[in-house]
Amino acid sequence: MKITHTYIKTASQQALPASKQVKRIGQYLYKHIDGAYDFKSSSNNYDVYFLLLYELKKELREPGKDYPVQEMRINLNVTTYQNKVRINIIEITPKERTIGFDLYTPEKVQDLQKAYPVIMEKIYKRIYKAYEDYYFLY
Repeated sequence: MKITHTYIKTASQQALPASKQVKRIGQYLYKHIDGAYDFKSSSNNYDVYFLLLYELKKELREPGKDYPVQEMRINLNVTTYQNKVRINIIEITPKERTIGFDLYTPEKVQDLQKAYPVIMEKIYKRIYKAYEDYYFLY
């Protein structure tokens, strides 16, 4: 007789539903993003505000003209959508331009130490693509 092993997940091993993860993800991002200066928490939403420093790429500058370092304020809005965690990337301007968003299953963001680099890589990739003419200093 062949014995097969079956593994049963216990309640402690199951991923939290997305609605329960919004606050913990938002808090983690706020504590770990360089330049994070504020946050706002409400039901099913967590906003993290951070600052990026940037300048025009050297190859696009006119000779002899001064180009100071600029500031860009970003809002990361963490919310849920169809039992997934959604992170909206919004530039804080009067127009509130949405740069992009990413969706994550609750299982992918259960371990925040592993998920954080993936989340930040996607955020920065979207910002770099939207602002190709700029060099970001952070």
